[in-house]
Amino acid sequence: MKKQSIFDNRTFLIVVSLVMAFLAWLFVSMDSHDTKGKTIEGVTIDMQDVDESINKLGLSMISTEQPKVSVKVEGVIYDIGNLKASDIVVYPDISKVTTAGVHTVTLRGEIRDGNKNITVQEISPSSVQIKFDSLQTKTLNIKAQLSGYSAPVEDYLIRDVSVTPINVEITGSAEDISRVSQCVVQKDINEELTSTYNETLPLKFLDADGNELDLKYITSNVTEARVTIPILKKKVVPVSLDYLNVPDGFPVNRLNFNISNEKIEVAGPTEVIDKYKEIPLGQIDIKSLDIGEVESFEVKLPTGFVNTQNIQNVLVQFDSEGMVKKGFNVENIVIQNVPLNYRAQATTSEINNVQIVGPKEIVDSLLAGDIVATVDLNESSSITSGQIELPVKISVPKKGLVWAVGDYKAIVLIQDADGETQAEQTMATDSTADSEAENK
Repeated sequence: MKKQSIFDNRTFLIVVSLVMAFLAWLFVSMDSHDTKGKTIEGVTIDMQDVDESINKLGLSMISTEQPKVSVKVEGVIYDIGNLKASDIVVYPDISKVTTAGVHTVTLRGEIRDGNKNITVQEISPSSVQIKFDSLQTKTLNIKAQLSGYSAPVEDYLIRDVSVTPINVEITGSAEDISRVSQCVVQKDINEELTSTYNETLPLKFLDADGNELDLKYITSNVTEARVTIPILKKKVVPVSLDYLNVPDGFPVNRLNFNISNEKIEVAGPTEVIDKYKEIPLGQIDIKSLDIGEVESFEVKLPTGFVNTQNIQNVLVQFDSEGMVKKGFNVENIVIQNVPLNYRAQATTSEINNVQIVGPKEIVDSLLAGDIVATVDLNESSSITSGQIELPVKISVPKKGLVWAVGDYKAIVLIQDADGETQAEQTMATDSTADSEAENK
């Protein structure tokens, strides 16, 4: 049997042929000095070193056109074969820039790997425009220029437009900054509004004549602003009063007052105004309600509401027609809510000159015994044994629209349940100590 040679293997021969072909190509290529031209597209201009160089002149690069360029190169075949855009550096030559302004500067190029035998033959475009100037920053208020909107006159109120944010900071060349006079947001709304209007609008920069500027060399910290036009619904609302220190059973609903403004027109957000039923003015202290008394109350509205008539205060005068005031000496002093394990009694026998106000026919018929002075120990800040001066409440039970004006007090003796006050206990202790001292 004939022995088979490795050279009879077809696969082996194909692999050997390919390897030998590659080695032959590599040998020829490395030994060749043939050159080849090639154009690389989409090369980015490198501006990294421009600012550092121009800052030495007190200038800054304000802006630049930065198109991607195409670069024509030439080099030996084995170096140029796999060349990419990232292997090439293109940069502006600013060596001749010495003053502020827009300069056309030539573009230069080189291969990042200096060991490669490749040269840059041509860059297209071959130059770029760059603006150099000193940088300035300026802050402007953002103004709203809105038109074409309205609201039904009888039922709604349009408030001042608000803008958020309220200002913008711009940075750019001194020349361009000097041209900017104002910053605005503009829109013709062309609509009748019955609720608050909100919209975000782009900023526009205008010169002194109101012309919009094309500021391609200026940057700003914001580019848009939100405008709000508050639309409030109007409503006439009655005022209301509350009362303080009302005696038990006292008919406050029978008190009559002359009020300078019983109703006030207000405006508020449409979603809440219909639920707003009254304007609370405050409290009238019955103890201070005297004949001829006039009190001024400040009109306070919820946040977001407007007093359309600008009524800042309402005068409230007690209608005292047919009323009189008379002084009484009150002996009927009652103590309520005495704490457990205590006893209490009034040591004040009479409260003098208690001023009683009411209809003349009732006051003239009153007796001192009709008036009650009540000490409520629940309203005392602390309870301790001894004689304590406490406030009293004056009432005229079952006599209707009659009340006391002023503040009154009585002295109350509070005792422990065994009948001794702390003072008496102290005196007894001191007396015992004195006796023991004498015996010694």
